[in-house]
Amino acid sequence: MKLLLVDPPDMFLRGLGHTRHVQPLGLAYIGAYLAGHHDVRFLLPDTRAYTGDDPWGEIARAIEAEQPDVVGLTAVTSMYPSARRVAALVKQLNPQTVTVLGGTHATSLPLHALQGAPSIDYLVAGEGEETLRELLAGLESGKLQPEAVLGLVWRDAQGEIHQNPPRPSLRELDRLPFPLRENLVWPDDILPSFYQAMVTLRGCPYRCIYCAVPSSNDRKTRYRSAGNVVAEIAELRARYAIPYLFFHDSVFSLNRKRTERICRLMLERGETVPFACQTRADRVTPELLDLMREAGCHQIFFGIESGDVGSLSKIRKAMELETIREAVGWVRQRGIRCTGFFMVGFPWEDEALIRQTADFACDLELDAVSLFSATPLPGTELWDMSGGAHLPDSIDFTTPQCNITRLGDRYPPLFAEVKQQIDRYNVSRMQLMVAKLQDATRRNWLDG
Repeated sequence: MKLLLVDPPDMFLRGLGHTRHVQPLGLAYIGAYLAGHHDVRFLLPDTRAYTGDDPWGEIARAIEAEQPDVVGLTAVTSMYPSARRVAALVKQLNPQTVTVLGGTHATSLPLHALQGAPSIDYLVAGEGEETLRELLAGLESGKLQPEAVLGLVWRDAQGEIHQNPPRPSLRELDRLPFPLRENLVWPDDILPSFYQAMVTLRGCPYRCIYCAVPSSNDRKTRYRSAGNVVAEIAELRARYAIPYLFFHDSVFSLNRKRTERICRLMLERGETVPFACQTRADRVTPELLDLMREAGCHQIFFGIESGDVGSLSKIRKAMELETIREAVGWVRQRGIRCTGFFMVGFPWEDEALIRQTADFACDLELDAVSLFSATPLPGTELWDMSGGAHLPDSIDFTTPQCNITRLGDRYPPLFAEVKQQIDRYNVSRMQLMVAKLQDATRRNWLDG
């Protein structure tokens, strides 16, 4: 059976030649899991530097040339409209092609997602490897019993939608093959950066009210072993000569002892490579940062979110501001670049709290600051608090598309003001970095 796994287009649709060279790891894991039994191919439009005015025509011609039996789509909420359109295009080309949707949006709102996309035949809620394997086996044999496939949402002959019980989360992540990074429909524009994304765990014990990442069914975080992680790093370096690595775990140092083991093993096996990661300010120590830097860490992204301890508690990210200051200081002392993510516009915030967060962000001496407007996503507590706010088809977290504050019409211009404050700060930090580089170059020239 031929399976075409599709990452819905975004940048590709603009026709300006812009690309996003990050492999969708969810699709890559599913592709690797199924490749031994099926012909798996990937259509990743946003990796192609397309220039033109017929993007959907290009996608249609690619799908038609592949002639897949099944098309699997993934989508976060912001990409659901694009995924829905791809599915409709697939059915126009061949009504017999089976379409399947998975990903964050499908897991958060399974019934809504299937109801809103008549061209999608099946929906996979939760982790997709086992559910999709059973679905394909049933389709291939002609003996599919959809009601028996855990994690599947499906339509019967009368069009009625059924949601099966959830599938238990995969426990032994080391048993999964490494992500499949080959079999691309459009391989010509692929850069080395495409191969440098990794994840080392699944699940998250934290319950931040704005986060749309679905928790595992048993709320348990599962980890790949240090040996398994470093073996994949070795393969990426040997096979694709990656110059850089990005750990896409939401909290890379969640289990600090395991993070230490990964870094020590990278050093022992000679597999150090410059890398970046995301984590929390309360999940680092000076000793861990020393080891991470030695293993190649050169940039850390902290999800800080707010400069108010009350707001941090309300979003379920409780920590003291001094803990944040201390962690940022430790990172900067070690020459590791440090970026902070912040969010304003929560329902309880007034103008003073929003300005307090912006001031705090600029006072931390971070190398860069990113500011986002609180946006309620399906499946989150913030969505429930906002009463299910209307979301535009194209979600942009850097603008206040959804106003869930009590500030009314005052919020959008206030957000613009604090965004300008952050932008000026980022420009000043960039100028400082350039000045330091120029000074270092001048000193090297004089010494030489």
